[in-house]
Amino acid sequence: MRSRFRNRWLVLFTSVALITVFSLEVFSSAKNKRKKKHHPNDSAVLWRDPGNIRGRDLYYGPGSKDLAPAPPFRFIKEATEGGSPKFDIQDARGVKWRVKLGPEAQPEIVANRLLWAVGYNAQESYYFDRVHIASMQQLSRGQKFVQGDSVIGARFEPRRKSVERNENWDWNKNPFHGTRELNGLKTMMVLLNNWDTFKKNNRVLHVKDTGENDYTVTDLGASLGAAGGYGGRRSKNNVNDFSRSRFVSKVKDGNVKYAYDLKPKKLGILSVLWPPYYIRQHNATNRMNKVPIEHAAWIGEQLAQLSDDQLRDTFRAAGYDHATSEQYVHVLRNRINDLNRLRDAQLASRPRQVKERLY
Repeated sequence: MRSRFRNRWLVLFTSVALITVFSLEVFSSAKNKRKKKHHPNDSAVLWRDPGNIRGRDLYYGPGSKDLAPAPPFRFIKEATEGGSPKFDIQDARGVKWRVKLGPEAQPEIVANRLLWAVGYNAQESYYFDRVHIASMQQLSRGQKFVQGDSVIGARFEPRRKSVERNENWDWNKNPFHGTRELNGLKTMMVLLNNWDTFKKNNRVLHVKDTGENDYTVTDLGASLGAAGGYGGRRSKNNVNDFSRSRFVSKVKDGNVKYAYDLKPKKLGILSVLWPPYYIRQHNATNRMNKVPIEHAAWIGEQLAQLSDDQLRDTFRAAGYDHATSEQYVHVLRNRINDLNRLRDAQLASRPRQVKERLY
């Protein structure tokens, strides 16, 4: 009798949760449709030919020494969106910057530079171990990173007037669906162990001077640790976790299966009582694993052109110590080699007569 009573309450709770979430989703969808700005697909850009990858400067990446933040800096206001502490400042040139503190600051610097290196849109960003901010105010989040009028471990990202931040874009619904460039970007997310691969972190950046709309992953901070689901092991900016994690799991039916699983684990499995969250994590896992071998091998070829010194420059730009940088570079090189071995798997999956013609 008691068991039947508990089951009824469980069914009732789940039903109410579904109805509530569905209502919120409908409201949110309607709201987004009203705000959404539409752009022609011929102006949409996801990837550009990077040219000589071996010659790219990964210390500054998509930025430059001339564009870097110019002190002194003046505090404007705290930003409350997202999971990391942030605030806005203005530099000596009048440029406004969004400052991010906490464990996401360093990996975001690295991730942006690696994406830019192989041709993807990436945001200009700079890292300061310690920087003085005039008129610094008490923060509601991240106060532990504030020491008087200075902050420690800060990522600076510009808010330039020439770039308009437009709508979010979806991994499944975009002008590049099924292309090697989009699948290469998915592979980059797994390569970096980015476990926050959701629409809210993707944005179309409209470049006013050219009229182009750059499809960009604008939040890459949940990277360089362990990628896992709620209740399992997941972290960011943790070189030991990154070193222990696997990358390519297997190749099956012409597709690459990555060791990338965001589905809830252990006690996290109770999230099945909140179906939208469980389904979201399940879908995120699936979409990052449906990558044809030839597309994964293609991005591997691009990455293989980077030297170890270029990889080191990305970590030097993010303020990592030498030992940590070397450990990260070693793991990244092994992962890049894993991608390049996929070409052998691709050839092995072809008919014998096709393989013979290739040699």
